[in-house]
Amino acid sequence: MYTAKRIFELQSSRFSLGLQLFCFLGFNILLYQLLSAFLWLVCLLIMGWAGWSALNKPKINQIEYLCDDDWSIRFDGVEPNIEQGKLLKIVDHHLYIVLHFSNIESKTCVIWWDQLSLNQWKMLKLLSKIA
Repeated sequence: MYTAKRIFELQSSRFSLGLQLFCFLGFNILLYQLLSAFLWLVCLLIMGWAGWSALNKPKINQIEYLCDDDWSIRFDGVEPNIEQGKLLKIVDHHLYIVLHFSNIESKTCVIWWDQLSLNQWKMLKLLSKIA
């Protein structure tokens, strides 16, 4: 029972995706009014490429608090892999929590409030206050 509270299963965040689409549309409307048509299309292509490349990077499927500052991170993708990292700090921004690691490929992990169940979100917020 005690170990079950230290495992955080992450789903995809709908809030994060909606916020990114809102910002994408807002920037495009602003750039459409400020730039010529050619420059606006160039900016549109650059933003589209940046969004596509961000969606194609491996997503974090599960994180587990092991002990002290040691965490286990499972990525999903073509080949699911598990990495261990030392936690440097946890930053709580109310809607999302940022985990900073020292020795894994992806140095930061952003966890949105809708990626976890309510109980797991409360446990992660409690860990952020303790750390």
